[in-house]
Amino acid sequence: MRNNRSARRWLVCVGVTLLLAGSAGVRAADSETREFAVLVDGKQAGTASMNIQKQDDGSTVVSSQTNVVVKVLFKKYVYTCEAREVWKDGRLREAASRCNDDGKAYQVSAVAQADGVHVRANGRERTTKPEVWLSSYWTLPDAKIRNQVVPVLDIDNGRDMQVRLQHIGAQQIPVAGEMRNVQHYRLTGTVRVELYYDANERLVRQEWVEDGHPTVLQLTGVRK
Repeated sequence: MRNNRSARRWLVCVGVTLLLAGSAGVRAADSETREFAVLVDGKQAGTASMNIQKQDDGSTVVSSQTNVVVKVLFKKYVYTCEAREVWKDGRLREAASRCNDDGKAYQVSAVAQADGVHVRANGRERTTKPEVWLSSYWTLPDAKIRNQVVPVLDIDNGRDMQVRLQHIGAQQIPVAGEMRNVQHYRLTGTVRVELYYDANERLVRQEWVEDGHPTVLQLTGVRK
């Protein structure tokens, strides 16, 4: 199941997956936990959660956990991931994840330094751009880099991606049992993903196709 490489672990690794942009959508002293359902072919296949906390030093810490089990014919696919991200002033400061993709383990870490973000994935190191976005997509990136090509780090495997982030427009969709006004964005390039954000720039829905299987990450509730 590897058609959409960004969401290749059935989740954006909430993205795991996890998670973005400093203060956007989270005000000082705020803390919330977002709960998601993962749907594959219209059926629930797992859950994901994100805990988002604003720290006293102005940074935002996002911790996520994802568990997915997909049964296709006589095969069972299992994916688990835990991730943690730290953002400040709209930039990634550090991130780490441990994911198991149906028996294949990935360990990723990233640390911002003067020359860019240093990434280590399963023992291999490289440097990526300081304005990198993460594949958790938990909130929109800085407005200055929207509607253009954006560098993205796939937090579940440490891979670099180049995608165009396009604002499609406003629409209404069901969110946690009620209709909400949201902003629809689309990623194209290395991956194709539909993203939906509420008025607080909170990710409430993500759609993509994984090896021919329509897959959805949808918000089911928020706990303070």
